[in-house]
Amino acid sequence: MKRKLSAFVLACAAAFAPATANVSVRKAEAARDGAGAKGRAPRTQPAPQAAAAPQRDEKLWKRALALHRKAVVVDGHNDIPTIMADEDYDLGVPSAGKYHTDIPRLKQSGMTGTFFSIYVDRQYAAPDWIAKNYATRGGSARRALDLIDVSYRMLEKYPDDLVFAASAADIRRAKKSGKVGVLFGIEGGHAIENSLAALREFYRLGVRYMTLTHNNTNEWADACCDTSRHNGLSDFGREVVREMNRLGMFVDISHVSDKTMSDVFDVSKAPVIASHSSARAFSNHKRNVPDELLKRIAQNGGVVMINFYPVFLDEKVRVAALGRDEKLRGQRGELRERYKDDPKRLEEELQKLNEVNPIPNTTLSMIVNHIDHVAKVAGVDHVGIGSDFDGVGFLPEGIRDVADLPNITYELLRRGYSDRDVLKILGGNLLRAFDEVERVAGRRKVSGEGSLRRLGAAAR
Repeated sequence: MKRKLSAFVLACAAAFAPATANVSVRKAEAARDGAGAKGRAPRTQPAPQAAAAPQRDEKLWKRALALHRKAVVVDGHNDIPTIMADEDYDLGVPSAGKYHTDIPRLKQSGMTGTFFSIYVDRQYAAPDWIAKNYATRGGSARRALDLIDVSYRMLEKYPDDLVFAASAADIRRAKKSGKVGVLFGIEGGHAIENSLAALREFYRLGVRYMTLTHNNTNEWADACCDTSRHNGLSDFGREVVREMNRLGMFVDISHVSDKTMSDVFDVSKAPVIASHSSARAFSNHKRNVPDELLKRIAQNGGVVMINFYPVFLDEKVRVAALGRDEKLRGQRGELRERYKDDPKRLEEELQKLNEVNPIPNTTLSMIVNHIDHVAKVAGVDHVGIGSDFDGVGFLPEGIRDVADLPNITYELLRRGYSDRDVLKILGGNLLRAFDEVERVAGRRKVSGEGSLRRLGAAAR
């Protein structure tokens, strides 16, 4: 036991260092303001060198580590399944400096439960892509199944370290067993291919939230960063929300439009989550939640889980990223055309282009500023953490990877949060909302009592 605690303390002690990591090709450009499509981007966007670390209060640091070990820590969003599937990455292999996540660092982080993102890029729903690739790569549902399967492979390979979790009780059992509970959340509602039957099958496989859209508007819900087609949720979209309530699956409002969020609050009888979104008050990005909807999350009993991506955290970074996008638009286009048949070389060349055109970074302090703001507007019972590890191009100074989560606990204590409130933010709020989602669902037959509603022709 002493060796485990010692390893935990040593891993956490390397605080406030620059953030670098490889990320999913398409997710790296997801934050472009107003963009409906992600496009290709370098796997790593280099962050500037961190400033000198602030003086740390060692007494407070020890208290933070002790509280962090006590906490049920739940992260709402981690994109490592995309890397596991696309790069044949083994989660048990240490990858510090390359990826944000591996099993040694998950254990060092104090993580109790982490939602593996079953991220389905919009390309899998595009008719032209399907026409060319369906026989070999399938469509949206097939992509989701591939990511679920690779996640199960890791669960089966490392049973001493990881445990499948599909309920609040499972997360609590993971804590008692000293293992990391792995949950599944679909990112991109097009994954169900407009089928409530498919939604139910994903539930059977363990999916416990679904982000209703990604950045793309689908056949039944409007996205944050795409053209509105339904003025929020369509009638079928409302039926999707009701069916998720019935099953006991979180409705996730990250990536959806403001009107879609509002419609979800009108329909949902259970708490909702924003699995990886921040507050628009600090970064005026469409991916973030405005104050009027933060208040509705409080009324709903839901949780906003703060995203760590600097573009979503800090307005100056968002504006700088937009400026760089505009400046490099032509050069990136030329590279994509030149290397359209060589994705690896394209990735490398885009990486080099970003390296000679850096943008400013922000700090871990901005993560806690967002927590402060949500706690002020919605209440401390309605905020959590949704890192977006391995789905973003760089991280704030002070958070290099999953192992640095105790730095957030330290900063919360430094700002005067009580132990009780810190425990809520780290995972208690998500557990409370999960309990209520399950209570609303109650006893039910997954398919036998399921809705038979289908998408109407007019909505397609």
